Amino acid sequence: MKLAKKRRKLRVIRPDTVIESEKSREDKSRNLKIKVITIIGIVCALLLAIYLFCVYRTYNNYKVRKTIKIETGTNSQYQAFGEFVVKYSNDGISYINGTETIWNEAYEMKSPIVDVCGDYLAIADKNSNTIYIFNKKGKVGEVNTSYPIIKIEVAQQGVVAALLEEASANYIELYDKEGNLIVSHKSLLSENGFPLSFSISNDGEKMMTSYLSIKEGSTENQVIFYNFSNVGKDEVDRVVGTFNQYGETIVPAVYFVSNEDAIAIGDNVLTIYKMKEKPTIRKEIKFDKEIQKVFYNEKYVGLIFENSKGDTPYKMEVYSLSGEKIMSKEIEMNLDHVKFAGKNVLMYDDVTCELISLKGVVKFKHVFTKQLDAIVPMESTNTFLLMTKNKIEEISLRYSLKSPVTKNKQTAEE
Repeated sequence: MKLAKKRRKLRVIRPDTVIESEKSREDKSRNLKIKVITIIGIVCALLLAIYLFCVYRTYNNYKVRKTIKIETGTNSQYQAFGEFVVKYSNDGISYINGTETIWNEAYEMKSPIVDVCGDYLAIADKNSNTIYIFNKKGKVGEVNTSYPIIKIEVAQQGVVAALLEEASANYIELYDKEGNLIVSHKSLLSENGFPLSFSISNDGEKMMTSYLSIKEGSTENQVIFYNFSNVGKDEVDRVVGTFNQYGETIVPAVYFVSNEDAIAIGDNVLTIYKMKEKPTIRKEIKFDKEIQKVFYNEKYVGLIFENSKGDTPYKMEVYSLSGEKIMSKEIEMNLDHVKFAGKNVLMYDDVTCELISLKGVVKFKHVFTKQLDAIVPMESTNTFLLMTKNKIEEISLRYSLKSPVTKNKQTAEE
């Protein structure tokens, strides 16, 4: 009797109920997928909008964030160094960090030349025999050369290379930061020719030199690489690579842009070298027009040409260190100074400034009413230092619906 009652309580599930339950689960799963896809789509759209905003955003205004009064110097020049800049002239050099002068050094120079790498700076008077070496704390060494100085470069640990000149030969010498001679390489004009340019790697172990010689009435240019580490100790004169494919094309500029990447700039050719221990050509690009100007950083090489085919007088091209063309843009002006500022190109002269992104977008263009000695990019992509004879202004670029900056109250001091 009890068993019969239990059997009556058993629930019978019909097949159509099972089908409806499975369909409900499928609908819920499909709705969930639609929601997830919709959310992902919205997030991707927002990220794309942010990316496009950052890439194509332009500025028509700027704000002065900080003003630093400085003493007026004769023919003062500026160089980015440490967290801020150094100011140097014919009678001295000083390191300014924010509102504070960390150190200064007095000297007498007719034509000071400066080079910076990492935490070290070297300065010398061209055609003199003295080089001063500094870090962010002050002077760390002094070099006295045997022959007049033509060019200097400093490495990231304070090693200094100098191109020296005498009547029948040139010397390229390396010194440590205390002023001790490490390497002296003599180049006879009758053999290698005249060194047009040289550059050392950031670690101070490698060097490249462009030599111009005259043979049988015609010019010949070659680029020679040296290795001062153990790799080059068994090589004659530590030469680990010689490239003479340039023929009569003059190569007036060579640069190590990192420890392993180097470039050579000819009249109408760009050669990108890779040198871990010994050099190889990664890419060589020839142009049908003469290179007017070159600028570079550790990622890109920029070139400016005269533009004979377009409506504007000049053309700018930017290449990666693999040789890929990143940007090509016709430009109105070939301003005195040009450099990379993050993923932008900064061009300026004493009153005009133009900032162009690597996408070819003119991000900022302005004519100042005060004379500028220099513009130095900061780490932030829209922050710069404006250098004048008696003050430094830290500015940030911004977009405003108001009138352009030249009519704003901010520029009353200009």
